[in-house]
Amino acid sequence: MHCITGDKAGKRVSKVAVLDTIHGAETIAQRMVECGIQAEPLEVYHHSASLEDFELVVAPVHLSPANPHLLQARSLGKRVITHHQAVGELLALIPEDLLRIEVTGTHSKTTTALLLAMILSGQKRVLSHTTRGLEIWSEGRARLLREGLSITPANAIPAAREALAQGAEALICEISLGGTGIGELGILTSFANDYRIAGGSRWASSAKLQMLSLARRGSRLVANADCRISPDISFAQGGLVQALPGGLLYGEDRLELNLSADLDLPGYQTAISAAAAAADLLGVERVEAARALEGFGGFSGRMKIERLGGQTVFDSSNSGLKVADVRRALDKLQGPDLTVVVGEDAQTVCEGLDIPLLADLLRERRSEIGELILVGERLRPLAEELGAGTAENRETGLQKAQSTRPRRLLSAVKCFR
Repeated sequence: MHCITGDKAGKRVSKVAVLDTIHGAETIAQRMVECGIQAEPLEVYHHSASLEDFELVVAPVHLSPANPHLLQARSLGKRVITHHQAVGELLALIPEDLLRIEVTGTHSKTTTALLLAMILSGQKRVLSHTTRGLEIWSEGRARLLREGLSITPANAIPAAREALAQGAEALICEISLGGTGIGELGILTSFANDYRIAGGSRWASSAKLQMLSLARRGSRLVANADCRISPDISFAQGGLVQALPGGLLYGEDRLELNLSADLDLPGYQTAISAAAAAADLLGVERVEAARALEGFGGFSGRMKIERLGGQTVFDSSNSGLKVADVRRALDKLQGPDLTVVVGEDAQTVCEGLDIPLLADLLRERRSEIGELILVGERLRPLAEELGAGTAENRETGLQKAQSTRPRRLLSAVKCFR
């Protein structure tokens, strides 16, 4: 593995400040120290530190430009790079025989990464790093190695280390807010439902374009047509590859695709299209990609349907949950005897739900819901108005819901799983 330099010509920096210990500064700084570089991780939200003695400052792209440390860095004329760029340089010398793929976008990142791992694992030993954790894949099946890792760019470092330790032939990393530049293949899943970051000073999509600005020479790009860029291959509506009911469309060619009848196809269309497009660009035979997806019924937490005796559980609890997803689930599940556990587990996610928007939705649809359980402190004040129970987290909420053995249960809690 490579060690970061002051510039790409090879000048080594003397001392580095890595900002934001909440989002991976310690992991990046530790790797730098292993490379013989003086590096110090700094907490930047509740404490202030002098940057005068540092030559280089590494900051997360989501950090507000009004943060005192960034203001200080600019006033001192310090060079500032992103966490993404630092990680890309630290991992620049990953062995060439390890296929490296990065996935970013405003939605469908995790599902795209997992589906591509499923497809590629028919031919290769694959390690995926997503919000589900580090998983090793073989013949379409995954084995969890480690959970609890966020998709902040810093965690591509332990992911790459684990891929090498496991003898993986391919590494697929889900990365928040852009690529690091280690990928031979980059996937932009979507720019739809864009949102503001860095204290509202920029759009998330602009940060995600680091996948292009940091890309290594010769790398290739797969992108949703809604990104409005010119990739090597496009997908989804308006793109070359599209997943449709009953088939995969490659331009004018249609290939039969047999998915589970329980799959919520609208919720998976982007990811299936993206994974199929990426596999096609990597040389996987189209019939092999379709065969790998045969009978696919969804991933846990992503509108996965589970039937347990006389009960049907609709599991849509994941870290990327949005109010629009809750609305779509309610649209799909219209009917009697529906119990809903909804909200956020603030202990496991950095960016919560839009609570005012969710409150409006629940007021609008309350008559369609039997028992309602609100998860998280921010929803607790609505309990009396909505005639709802409350729970601290997803697990407690589900336990309360299951006490009455409802016939149909929707779990829609924003949480890290």
